[in-house]
Amino acid sequence: MARPKPQGVSRYIDMWALPGVHPTNLELLQQLKTADSQHFTKNMDVVGTVAELDNESGRWEKTHMIGVRTDVWKPDKAELARSLKVIHSKRRAELKKQIKRGGRLDAKQATLLDENLEQDLIMKMSAGDIQSRRLVLKLFKSNAKRVRWCGTIEEVTTTEVHNSIGSKRRLLTTAVMLPRTEVVTYVQENHRTFRVPSIFTFCFYDNRRMWHLSLKQRWFSLGVDLDVEADTRRIGKMDGKLVSFGADSLLRLDEHPLADNTQFVDLLTLFTSSVGYHRAMRRSLKRRIKAAKKGESYRNLVEDEELRLRHNGRSAA
Repeated sequence: MARPKPQGVSRYIDMWALPGVHPTNLELLQQLKTADSQHFTKNMDVVGTVAELDNESGRWEKTHMIGVRTDVWKPDKAELARSLKVIHSKRRAELKKQIKRGGRLDAKQATLLDENLEQDLIMKMSAGDIQSRRLVLKLFKSNAKRVRWCGTIEEVTTTEVHNSIGSKRRLLTTAVMLPRTEVVTYVQENHRTFRVPSIFTFCFYDNRRMWHLSLKQRWFSLGVDLDVEADTRRIGKMDGKLVSFGADSLLRLDEHPLADNTQFVDLLTLFTSSVGYHRAMRRSLKRRIKAAKKGESYRNLVEDEELRLRHNGRSAA
């Protein structure tokens, strides 16, 4: 009697600890540079690959690659200096406007402006004072002929700060954008009293109905293991590998309507690829919270791209 073939979806996310020196990075980077997508930018580095199990043959096939925006995750000195220059320029304009709403300043007003600039805390900032690190990961599907964008997961630092201040615990928030949909999915970490392991929740609309998802980290595990629940029913697991060079994880989804939805599987793949960055994200968040509590929110650089995620689509109505 033939054994039944496995059902559901299985993906192995291989995240690299040192992407810059990974032996296959140059080859994959060259592939992405020729991708027919505007989602791959010059400030992007390949940080991992995804292999999917073929249920028919039982073989693993490398299907996707993951890129990180290095300009916002690891900003260099020049990028921080440019950001600081913009901040100082805007602050100077604000102080000037407080003295005179428009036109050139006279000698007395110019002297007053110089004194205000010298005493202003924002003008005393250095590049090292700016909290600008933000995670942006992108998923690309690749084959011998083409590379196409499958989704992006972005850290939403503004939401993280106010949620964390309100709950007195560092809580992460990410937004996931997928192709062919106008809906942005927000995956938020939740605070539960006396529960240390993380719980992330989000909703997903599959063009037929709205699903309510929970990603619950297990109390005891060798790696970072999270159970995937849809409407409180367990439908899969993210199995973090403790013994690995990077932050590898095995994503398994049982036979379920959502397992047949490629966009949903890509969304979970993106989230799984971000788990290895969570510790560093919490460290950055801690510095942002500290600045906000001291009344120094100006130290937290918020990108225009993040502000667009908060755009009110009905504002022109």
